[in-house]
Amino acid sequence: MKTIDVLIVVDALGSLAGKLQDNVYLVDTNKHIGSGHEGQAELRTACSDGQLIRWRVEPISPSNDVTISRFTGKMVEQKVCTPKREGSPDDEYWEGRVETQGSVGNYQYSVVLSIDGREQSFDPFLVVT
Repeated sequence: MKTIDVLIVVDALGSLAGKLQDNVYLVDTNKHIGSGHEGQAELRTACSDGQLIRWRVEPISPSNDVTISRFTGKMVEQKVCTPKREGSPDDEYWEGRVETQGSVGNYQYSVVLSIDGREQSFDPFLVVT
């Protein structure tokens, strides 16, 4: 089973002036094979039980400091996927394995980002098939 990579791109200046939900863009490596809402805050990542998912975040402007602080929501509370910080300070990402024990469904989660020291969140989905 292939690992799914999710890239979170953030317009940090826009999010600090308004809402993160309107200034975050997600894509994953599934392309057109089941994921939906690419390029939006509510990406619906299609995945299977046992699949590994990696999340990375990048600001549009390199002068902004943007990091993932934590994950919350239904996905974490129900232990569907509990991402952990991995990598090195120069190449940090979060990784988690989908563990539904055969259950399928939509699991919303929140990604809490630190943007120049200020925390904001948005709510994409895992779609376990």
